[in-house]
Amino acid sequence: MKKTITRYVDKYLYVNYLKRANECLKSAQRELQEGALSSSAICAIHSCISAVDSICVYYLGKRGAGIRHEDAVELMMSIKEVGHEELSAVKAKVIRVLKIKNMAEYEERLVKKNEAEKLCENAAVILRFAASKLPSV
Repeated sequence: MKKTITRYVDKYLYVNYLKRANECLKSAQRELQEGALSSSAICAIHSCISAVDSICVYYLGKRGAGIRHEDAVELMMSIKEVGHEELSAVKAKVIRVLKIKNMAEYEERLVKKNEAEKLCENAAVILRFAASKLPSV
């Protein structure tokens, strides 16, 4: 089993990751309304990544720092204070979002409207989940 690369972060800084996730989601939704589908997708993806980081920072005092964002999802799965079933449900959504990341950011094909809409929906669910497991700010 390979080791996940992490970076230690003071627990109280989870609020910065949560704020970033919120801002990215708002941008994704605004870009979707304006028809900027690739931009919407990229913002939604980064909202999800920041939401995962927020929960990892709060519960584990660290976040994923490797190239593969999927490793950060595995790190999230090691959180003992949150139910495994809940984490597994959110993990499935995050993995679906991350599967589109490379295409949305680097490939020739452009994001379709239904893909951008689904990314925004998943990002909203993931952010709500993270926020529900963290102290109110």
